[in-house]
Amino acid sequence: MPNPYKVISLVLIAAFSLGAVTLMPARVEEPDPSEAPRLSVIYAAPVERAETHVLRSGQTLSTVLAQARITGQEAANLLLGLREHMDPRRIPPGAEITVRRWSRDDRPRAVEVQLDADRTVRLTSDGLGWSGRVVITPTQIDTVYAGGTIERERPSLYETIVFDMESELNPKERPMLVNELASIYEYQLEFSREIQVGDSYRVVYERERRPDGSSRRINIITAEIITRGKSFPAIWFEGNQDHRGYYDMEARPLRNGFSKYPVDFARITSAYNPRRYHPILGVYRAHQGTDFGGRTGTPVKVTANGTVTFAGTNGGYGRMIEVRHINGYTTRYAHLSRFASGIRVGVRVQQKDVIGYIGSTGLATAPHLHYELRKNGRAVNAMTIELPKAPQLPKELRDEFMAVATERLALLGRVPSRGQFAESVTPPKSQAHPAGET
Repeated sequence: MPNPYKVISLVLIAAFSLGAVTLMPARVEEPDPSEAPRLSVIYAAPVERAETHVLRSGQTLSTVLAQARITGQEAANLLLGLREHMDPRRIPPGAEITVRRWSRDDRPRAVEVQLDADRTVRLTSDGLGWSGRVVITPTQIDTVYAGGTIERERPSLYETIVFDMESELNPKERPMLVNELASIYEYQLEFSREIQVGDSYRVVYERERRPDGSSRRINIITAEIITRGKSFPAIWFEGNQDHRGYYDMEARPLRNGFSKYPVDFARITSAYNPRRYHPILGVYRAHQGTDFGGRTGTPVKVTANGTVTFAGTNGGYGRMIEVRHINGYTTRYAHLSRFASGIRVGVRVQQKDVIGYIGSTGLATAPHLHYELRKNGRAVNAMTIELPKAPQLPKELRDEFMAVATERLALLGRVPSRGQFAESVTPPKSQAHPAGET
């Protein structure tokens, strides 16, 4: 007699198999994509149109607005909104003014006034008036590695960097890079005399890059110049407010306590003179400072670390800033057209910070900077006096500096160079006690 359990199992298996076959869908042939129906192209008209005008020399913003068909009360309201952020009369030639209009009725929707490469005032209309806000151009931080050798065809560092046709550096950044290197090494190397064929450089810098590829600023974090086989490394270190700047591998500062020149590419128009004929007053009197010629608006840089003790108008000095420094020194910067943003009494400033701009306020016959150096309240000749040295790094910052320096030297090793570099940029033997300390 057959096993009843076996019979039942066979019946169940057969039933399940039949159900599975019944439930499986029949295979359907996939349609050919080329035969699929297609939608016709739909054109969506833009909601706005934009037109850009350039402010030419001698033109006013009102003239440009009239060219853009913004006149009468609407132009007056727009200028009123712009004045909350800037004086329309101070817009420099070459500035771009972009007018955006609604496509549906051609009414102006927004106007963008470019102040400079980094700032644009965006004005929008709500039907009753114009309101504006300042839009800052976004930037991206990246790191750039560069290096090269001085060759006979380009016998200076400036020519090597600026006119190297094989370099991948942004052409607009190259003069900035040379200026930064010259500032870093101004107390160690005379670029015009000491750099010669066969010397080389390596540099690593960070830049703030705008969307159009231009740079807002660059900051060298480490560099090395090798001349006559001797290495001159520079390490940027920011230990604290009083100890920040460039140092060599022995933790010695590369700068002096004071810079001689508060203006780049300085041109002395009147020297320190105990008895000089004053061109406005018509009398002989002491000229207690040094005058540097320059165009109105030329940046003025503080010559040493210190604290602002005066920022205002001071008689014949015109707009003036006074800064107190260490060891009884003060400096004065006079005839300024305006102060830099944030400059006020009590503010700490660092050497090379821009604090103001050349002008002709006070008793001045032409735009220039009157610069004074005083010791314990008495004026001294800033061009001939032996200036105080920069303070050494304190012991408590040495270990931190060595860690930063070692890291920065590793970055220099990544510089792609076409020349042969000296192998002298190496940490000192004693990292625990740099500068010969025990």
